[in-house]
Amino acid sequence: MLTLTRFDHISMAAQDWREQRERFERLFGFRFLRQFTPHPGTPFEGCVTRIRNTQIEWELLQPDGPESFVQRFLDQRGPGLHHLTVQVPDIEEAVAELERLDVTPFGGISQDTMWWMAYIHPRDSGGVLWQLYQPKSDNSVNGTRGEAGALGFVRLDHVSLASPDLEAQAAWQERVFGMEVESRWDVADQGYKGCLMRIPNTELKLEILEPLGDEGFLQDFLAKRGRGLHHVSCEVESIDRALDVLAAEGIEAPGGVGGERWKRNIFLSPRDTNGVLFQLFEEPSD
Repeated sequence: MLTLTRFDHISMAAQDWREQRERFERLFGFRFLRQFTPHPGTPFEGCVTRIRNTQIEWELLQPDGPESFVQRFLDQRGPGLHHLTVQVPDIEEAVAELERLDVTPFGGISQDTMWWMAYIHPRDSGGVLWQLYQPKSDNSVNGTRGEAGALGFVRLDHVSLASPDLEAQAAWQERVFGMEVESRWDVADQGYKGCLMRIPNTELKLEILEPLGDEGFLQDFLAKRGRGLHHVSCEVESIDRALDVLAAEGIEAPGGVGGERWKRNIFLSPRDTNGVLFQLFEEPSD
């Protein structure tokens, strides 16, 4: 399996990164770190923001012209989650280990001014584009307390993946990335089962969801979009506060407040976040 130094960032494709940055900063308190501009070999622009209370970043990608791979993504899938990025100690050793595991990185090893990189194609990983990188210089990072944003953001909890075969997907995550299953559940009346996996050397976790039967929200997702990233789950200070903020902005949480089997939670529709389904939850009070 691969050795992971840390989970670095979640990347999102957007038609206008500045507008998206303002939206996420206002709602979630994501703090702007740096901007990048297009140059030969990188037909995109965007920025990197830091997620509160973590060492994890949120990247925004905007296409630089109609031939950009970001534009192709937007044309095919619309704005939304694009890839996940992890740091490895040595990119050549990581690529050799992937090949030993019968996973062929597409495009080989590439580089820019900051990183050496390799990619795992979604068709080989259960629907997720994984970026592996080795920094060319020390890139030590510190978590930031930051602002909570209007929604009272506390922390990033997990990224969720929709799959037609939970067991096979969990086995792949364990074999390639060394993830370990932390918990499992079966919600037959809502048509799905799932598991939560720990990702080495990060506070972020990966959730895998599989539909039960031929109907339900997960089956609809897989039929329309195929296997892949489904939503991002975050803790907030108060669900009631979040609902008040959303109502003031004319946003309604689809499905209302849930939590009969888990923590009190709501969802933000991709229509209101420009492409990403967010789950917001609060920890139970003592």
